[in-house]
Amino acid sequence: MLRATKDLLGEVGYQRLAFEGVARRAGVSKATIYRWWPNKAALVIEALSGRVPLPPINETGDLEADLRTAVRLTIELVSAMPTCLILPALLADVIEDPTGTGAFAELIEPRRASVVNLLERARNEGRLPPDTDTSLMVDIYSGAVVYLAAVNRTPPGEAVVDQLVSLLLHGHLPVSRGSAPADRDGSSGG
Repeated sequence: MLRATKDLLGEVGYQRLAFEGVARRAGVSKATIYRWWPNKAALVIEALSGRVPLPPINETGDLEADLRTAVRLTIELVSAMPTCLILPALLADVIEDPTGTGAFAELIEPRRASVVNLLERARNEGRLPPDTDTSLMVDIYSGAVVYLAAVNRTPPGEAVVDQLVSLLLHGHLPVSRGSAPADRDGSSGG
């Protein structure tokens, strides 16, 4: 059932995914699916659990370089599957039916925890101010990446990575590149 769900997500997307289609593809009854998952969001979250690529962050000791790597890996994660199309609708369903909130948190927690731990070490070593909210730092760049990928339907470019890291580590506000404002994908607008 989970394989059928993942396959159908790639074929029809989240919004058109239905228990009937999953049941037909998996060769089970719709009642069997409802016995295990109360709603579509719960089914999709479990189908994606363990299948979301989480390459490790190879820490270099250079906080700026390591945070850039973390932001890039988040962009790759969001882009590795049809997440930029699935995630907004999935989050809307989780918000509407909060029973899926815990499962969704479990899906993203390994990556989130690895970056929070990296930032915590930097804070403990004095490379970040002692009152830095490292969890919020991760939420800020993750939220921006997911939003930009969902709205633009393409992963954010390197200019966005640079500006997010500069904002988080140095407090530099994002600026337009060149004479025309930069599009959020890093290309110049017109």
